[in-house]
Amino acid sequence: MIKHVLLLCLMIHCTIADPKAAVPVPIPPVPVSVPPLPKHTWLTLHGDEPFVVANGGFSGLYPPQTELAYSQSIIFGKGGTVLLCDLHMSRDGHGFCLSQLNLQNTTNAADAFPNRKKTYIVNGKELQGWFALDLTSDEMFDKLIVTQSIFSRTDLFDFLSPYPTDLYLEENRNALLWINAEYATFYNQHKLSLLDHMKQLVETKKDITYISSPEIGFLKSMGPVVHGLKTKLMFKFPIDRNAVEPTTNEPYASLLTKLPMIKTFATGIVVPREFIWPVNKARYLEPSTNLVADAHKQGLEVFAYGFANDNYLPHNYSYDVQREYLQFVDNSKFAVDGVVTDFPTSASTAIACLAGSKNASRKVPTLIISANGANGEYPGSTDLAYQKAVNDGADIIDCSVQMTKDGVAFCLPSVDLIPTTTASGPFMSRAAKVDSIQSSMGIFSFDFKWDEILSLKPQMFSEFNGDLIRDPARKNVGKFVTLSDFLEFAKAKAVPGVLINIENAAYLANKGLDVVGAVTTALSNATLDKQSTQKVLIMSGESSVLDKFKDIPTYQKVLHIKKQVEFVTNETALEIKKHADAVFLHKHSLYTQFRGEGFTLNFTNLIECLHWANVSVYAGTVLNEFQDIYMDYSSDPYSLIHNLIYYGADGIITQYPGTANAYTRNLCTGNLESYRIPDINPGDVITTSLDPKEVEEYKPPPPVHLETKDFVTPPLPAVAAISKDDDKGSASSNNTNTNAPSSPSPPPEQAQTPSTATATTINVVAIFFSAMLGLVTLL
Repeated sequence: MIKHVLLLCLMIHCTIADPKAAVPVPIPPVPVSVPPLPKHTWLTLHGDEPFVVANGGFSGLYPPQTELAYSQSIIFGKGGTVLLCDLHMSRDGHGFCLSQLNLQNTTNAADAFPNRKKTYIVNGKELQGWFALDLTSDEMFDKLIVTQSIFSRTDLFDFLSPYPTDLYLEENRNALLWINAEYATFYNQHKLSLLDHMKQLVETKKDITYISSPEIGFLKSMGPVVHGLKTKLMFKFPIDRNAVEPTTNEPYASLLTKLPMIKTFATGIVVPREFIWPVNKARYLEPSTNLVADAHKQGLEVFAYGFANDNYLPHNYSYDVQREYLQFVDNSKFAVDGVVTDFPTSASTAIACLAGSKNASRKVPTLIISANGANGEYPGSTDLAYQKAVNDGADIIDCSVQMTKDGVAFCLPSVDLIPTTTASGPFMSRAAKVDSIQSSMGIFSFDFKWDEILSLKPQMFSEFNGDLIRDPARKNVGKFVTLSDFLEFAKAKAVPGVLINIENAAYLANKGLDVVGAVTTALSNATLDKQSTQKVLIMSGESSVLDKFKDIPTYQKVLHIKKQVEFVTNETALEIKKHADAVFLHKHSLYTQFRGEGFTLNFTNLIECLHWANVSVYAGTVLNEFQDIYMDYSSDPYSLIHNLIYYGADGIITQYPGTANAYTRNLCTGNLESYRIPDINPGDVITTSLDPKEVEEYKPPPPVHLETKDFVTPPLPAVAAISKDDDKGSASSNNTNTNAPSSPSPPPEQAQTPSTATATTINVVAIFFSAMLGLVTLL
């Protein structure tokens, strides 16, 4: 009786949960216990762990050089994170932390002071805009608002006042501080002295950690000021090597060869990261320079700047932001002494958690499931994508099964050949529209024989275009893989498991193609139905397909919920359990969004209810590209993966299994003495950064419910018997159910093929992009 009461209580709790209310904070999975870590050996100048320097605070998320940006970088950065302030001066001699000399793109100066636009000569070049030296400190406090200087970043927090340097010192007195004095000569020309102001700041706080400048004269003048203090003077090189240093009138490129001279007035150098690892015009890394080694020989520290998660990274990194940091601090030849970054949480994770972890054992047991192999690095479902996924530590590799006209089952991300093959070139005249498959026209695999498929090339697909395009050198590499070859590969490599994705089974049956039978036969031929060593996951968005495998207990059935949902009742969760052991949920289904701003608001109840119904949850598809990641997670796939697991996901489905695997081996998990990757509950960022009333007043739209009609499908029709001589295509005799009675289902849906005249007028570009959108909705 008590058991029944408890079950009823759980059902009521799951059903009546307010979709707008926060689900209780999840209990993260218990990590594998680890012994204390040995001390890491660093190749920095003094053998110390590299510093993380927060460039204007947490400026990747908040307006730079504001009180909020600095405070958040302290909260979320590793211990010893350095706060960098770019010093500028008002007309009445007060210092402020401002990211640029020209206020036009970093504040609302143009709106607040429309008549103050000026033109100045700065370092020999004309610069037009708005400048702090034309405003009094009172005017800056009263009317100026600091804004994000990079327009692709959020403007949600653009309501903060400029941060004066005296408050910067006072409010961050327990932190390590860095003041960058960029334009001493310019301010001197206008009767304002950065040197005098710096003397005052040093008198106020005698332990400013770093002072930097690109001007030799300024640094030499600061030498006596900081003599006897722990403050380090750093010579900063601008991005433009051909720019002229104002004291010596030498180009910085020349000064870069005079490291012994620099050592006479500076403790170290600050350089663009490209000075260390050059990047060519095609966005590939070139061999590293000797700059770090040469500087260390002279006893100079080296800091690299320009790091940001929303940079368009070199293709070598596969958009994995941590790999870039590690390239500078954890290679076998050298390590910079610090990185200057807009995203201190990511740099902290790289240095504290990932450096030295390449050969570490996995600390997080969550399943890593590939999405078409390592689809982010090679064309999806090719031999190279699968080999890369195995090399990168995927637990489960996947095959989305497509069928050819002559009955060959093979792996490809989509039944439409346009996004992931070169079919749109030679076969555009065979484009058709099949409403039951997709709303856009496509070129479908079931209209092609296998030898025609082999005449094509695979094609790298990306949800993003332009500067976020994936490695163009790998655009058309690799070979197509049949289902049987995929299974043999998985067995040969002893992969822990395989996932077989089956879609469009009813439509294919009506065309005489038995995709379920092809999968069943292939698994049997590979003897994967008679063992439990390797896991077999069968996935589909159609319950009728999963039901076909219910008699094989070793197979795990995975229901693919293709649309983004926000609420599930206990009845629906129990209905899912009738058909599936697990679900594949869109990652954004685990939390709601705040005003469409790219920030989370609340937990949904899906993981809670599905776990209550004993249904595992696999979240995906996780991509490395920053545009696909909500800003709560710092545009960082490691932070996203960490928090999806923290929310309760039992597996991560990803196009970049190497990134997920690197996360599971991070050295911070289970180590109570190390930095902790932040646990970020949905809504944490906006509720701590915005006016609480603004958040409370937001009325989200009604939640999208997951309903049984979204996944419960009628029994599959019998496979139609179609003559081999049918010019419109037939399955091979091995895939035709000739003994089945006539199917009561309607006749096969005819592809709406354009007439010859129409086909010649097809807009190829429109078809291509509509196909892109069709595939993106599945991810």
